[in-house]
Amino acid sequence: MKDVIEQLHGRILGAEPAQALVQAQVYGALLWAVDLGIYDAIVLERELVTRCASRVTLPTASGVSRGCLHVVSEPYMQGGHTRLMERLAHMHEGPVDLLVARSAKPQVLERLAGYFAHIEVARGDDPCARLQSIVDTLAQYDKVVLHIHPDDIITTVACGLLKQQRGVALTVYFVNHADHVFSFGASVADVYFEISAYGHHLDKKKHLTCQKSFLAIPIETSGAKVPDAVPTHERIKVFSAASAAKYKPHRGLDMRPSITAILERFPNAECWIIGANPLTNTWWWTVKLRYPKRFFIRRHLPYKDYLAFAEKADFYLDSYPIPGGTAFAEQLLKGRRCVGLVAPIQGYSPADSLKVASVDQLLASIAQPRPSAPVVEAVQRVNSLEAVKARYLACIERGEYSENELAAMLPWTGNLDFMKPTGKVTSMIPAEVFDALCRIDTNLALRTLLSYAWVPRIKLLIKVTLYRLARLTRARG
Repeated sequence: MKDVIEQLHGRILGAEPAQALVQAQVYGALLWAVDLGIYDAIVLERELVTRCASRVTLPTASGVSRGCLHVVSEPYMQGGHTRLMERLAHMHEGPVDLLVARSAKPQVLERLAGYFAHIEVARGDDPCARLQSIVDTLAQYDKVVLHIHPDDIITTVACGLLKQQRGVALTVYFVNHADHVFSFGASVADVYFEISAYGHHLDKKKHLTCQKSFLAIPIETSGAKVPDAVPTHERIKVFSAASAAKYKPHRGLDMRPSITAILERFPNAECWIIGANPLTNTWWWTVKLRYPKRFFIRRHLPYKDYLAFAEKADFYLDSYPIPGGTAFAEQLLKGRRCVGLVAPIQGYSPADSLKVASVDQLLASIAQPRPSAPVVEAVQRVNSLEAVKARYLACIERGEYSENELAAMLPWTGNLDFMKPTGKVTSMIPAEVFDALCRIDTNLALRTLLSYAWVPRIKLLIKVTLYRLARLTRARG
């Protein structure tokens, strides 16, 4: 896959600006999907800024600013990244505006209207026209907070063009939402906001020259409960909830031994996995066959049913080998006893201190739950809305930077190379990205496909076929 990335990089440098932007977005999307140890593209970003300068008319500085603008590539009705942006927007002392750099569904824009005074959606189907539209909007502000997708090269170039003209007049704050993967934006950021200890350590592999300041992911901590020390139910119920991919065994790390050990050690226990697919997540089949009446998999639960289910559970077990991020801390604050194994990807809240290194220690933490009150207090101190707001406004309003509290309080045992392929690639590329790569260079697309293991290769071909059929249907309709 690395040779595909290198050749695509060469094509970008040889293409005219509009095509270079299209190809660069595919380049970013590939690195976003597949961890190849490349986490930024500062040189490429600056090259594209230089080459696109002739295609954009930079507005003259008016001397009047509309203040602070938040920029998002594409917001969603659900998803943690959009929620974080909304919460930060509400933390400002005055109204702030929003620019949507790509597109948004009407119902999403309607929701966002409750958080932003004015919302602008960038225009233009041609990449250079969209670049011009974004530049025109950004030029009206002196502070820009980026919540962009890792592959959003057009917004990155727009910021670079304005900073090239206006120098320090435009301050760019980059919220590092996807801090575990590649992302465009490093060359234009004046401040890089950290949200975790993992991102803090991964950033050391980037070529950052900007200031860094810690935010943390804000969590609603009002009404926080301290879990009881001893389970009250005769039948111990352990549950875990996450997307199916977070449970998939990887690099020898596997959640099944934990589940099996719990069911063996506690004969009156039952374990539930919410979010996995009982049909396609074949690694769960052996556990289900062994414990058909005490191990349960549910692909989805309606939100009300999920809340009712969680209320009756004794323990929340975090997903593994990929953790659920702040979901672990959120369950703790709701009064759940939280247990789990320390994962290679770590450091998203102080609740991680409740996790242990081995299955034997996990069983001990269920038999004798550790005191949770100090951890609940630490979560409130680091991740509460009030704590995040204080750090955020100190930086935005007064230029004060905060040290990463999670990196300071949690021992680092993570593995920054955990998601890198050890052989054939298995991380799925979005169908639209692979389709775009086919249109750029069929040979590169074929080589990308051949870099995949057989099963994900077939899945990718099926997804691309369905994507093309859907696109054809829309065109005819």
